[in-house]
Amino acid sequence: MTSSRSQSSPGNDYSTENIKMKIPGMEFIYRLDCEMAKENHLVGAPFGGTNSRMIMPIVGGTVKGPKIDGTIQHMSGADWGTMVKGTDYMRLDARYTLKTHDGHYIYVRSKGIFSPQKEDLFAKGEPSTMAQSDVDWFTRLQFDAGPGPYDWMNGVFGIGVLSMHKGRIIIDAYRLTNFPGEAAKDISAKI
Repeated sequence: MTSSRSQSSPGNDYSTENIKMKIPGMEFIYRLDCEMAKENHLVGAPFGGTNSRMIMPIVGGTVKGPKIDGTIQHMSGADWGTMVKGTDYMRLDARYTLKTHDGHYIYVRSKGIFSPQKEDLFAKGEPSTMAQSDVDWFTRLQFDAGPGPYDWMNGVFGIGVLSMHKGRIIIDAYRLTNFPGEAAKDISAKI
């Protein structure tokens, strides 16, 4: 599943040089279905500031895609979100570990934003379901995979598109690439 095959970049219209760039492609990696803990931990605003830290433990979940199938390891991470006082905006900073069906571990770092576009989204408390039409919710995914069949993930620039269904976080992960249709290269040390 690929998008943006060699479309000209809008930036080309703003360059005085004859530098032609294209819009990168996106290729589907996996869908992650994440179970969060029922209880979050509010740290509060350090030094009486305007930003508070919300720790949201990750309990578990599944990951499934064309080249990966596995689980989120139980209690292997959390999202350490930064909330901006007086808004529903949050900066995301999650870390967790995947275990593939064939026994390999992959450490995932995820930084992004949660920015509701509907002003009344939280009017009746926190909803259990949030669609893409409700919120800008994206992350930049970085993977650390040990030697083996998932080496290719080490070199992927990943983008996560998020939603929530019945209290579970759903992430569709994509590889951003200038080479759509070509497999990501294995990245491992050459000694």
